[in-house]
Amino acid sequence: MKSKNICRRVLLTIISFALLAGLVEIAIHHYDPTRVVYRRLKAPDSYLYEKIDPKLLKTDVVNLIHPDVIRNPDGTRTKLIHMIWGPNGYPAHLTPTKIEVDIKDGFLGELPVGTKVSKLYFNPGLGLSSWPYLATSSNSKNRLVIYHHGFGDPIDRMSEFLSVLLEDGYDVLALNALGHGGTLAFVDSDQDGVLPGARQAGKLNIFHQMSHFERPLKYHLDPIIGALVYARHAKNYDTVDMVGFSMGGFLTMLSAAVILEIERSYPVAGVYPNFMRRGQEILHDSPPSYPPLMNIANHLELFILGASGANRSQVQFFNRYDRCCFNGIRSNLYKAEVQDAVRKYGDGGQFDIRIDESHADHRISRFTTNAILQDLNRDR
Repeated sequence: MKSKNICRRVLLTIISFALLAGLVEIAIHHYDPTRVVYRRLKAPDSYLYEKIDPKLLKTDVVNLIHPDVIRNPDGTRTKLIHMIWGPNGYPAHLTPTKIEVDIKDGFLGELPVGTKVSKLYFNPGLGLSSWPYLATSSNSKNRLVIYHHGFGDPIDRMSEFLSVLLEDGYDVLALNALGHGGTLAFVDSDQDGVLPGARQAGKLNIFHQMSHFERPLKYHLDPIIGALVYARHAKNYDTVDMVGFSMGGFLTMLSAAVILEIERSYPVAGVYPNFMRRGQEILHDSPPSYPPLMNIANHLELFILGASGANRSQVQFFNRYDRCCFNGIRSNLYKAEVQDAVRKYGDGGQFDIRIDESHADHRISRFTTNAILQDLNRDR
């Protein structure tokens, strides 16, 4: 009898420890309020989430914005377009190589009942491929939102965000960054378009070895533009806006700078300027650090180009306690200066930054989703 009681106590103790361990696991990794506390306690220094590094505070942000970008934004945009696409300029007539309608492959996750989905195929060159999806709302209000998914989880993890847009009447053009969602990012080094002097044996990555390619940014932007051309031919949308997450946030910011059709842009967790990046935010030889781009317009100047003009705006979102990157409150370092530059442009553009403190993940949260939807729905 005594041994049975001992066994029972041992078993209860084991169960209690297992339950406690499970609760701790849930609290640390799955429950947002405690995850935030955990991330703050685990932070290697106070500059990750709580403060701005004094070294960054010494930066004169105003001096990083060239007056010509404010005085002559169209001239800067023309230089960007020539750098990206060459003498032929902006590719306004790109079309898909193949179109599939009424797709039900579940690639975008579970979408609202009545949503119609088409799949558009593009071959940008270098053996690369991209297949944006055009999802049409069952109660469409004739407005289009482009969603560019960056690095990380598959795009179907964003089905809740896409569904919110579709349920509110927005059609959605959704695409992955090259190398994600089944698309390719690696290129054989003997392809046309790979620079002879930069060649190396084997495969080259179009995202992380950009100096090896001739005009590499066009391969990232052409699927966006081609899908937009197709969507606008299919339906004469009243507005086109764009949301991007992570690396998709950077490509959204760049797209807004060079594609004037994009009125409102929302980069999420992905666009800190190079001088204030830390850790894995620093991407050498990649789009955010590509020298020919930075020589024409740095990040701050690209923000201004994307936000300036009649009916145009840009709202950037950062997850303060993001477990991955682009966290903290560093964006306060340039917010006022970019807003002032956009005002000086004098054509009604707007710029703003929102810091999401509701969670500790690298994601588009409910807070950000609601804020984007509210901003989309405000009067033009």
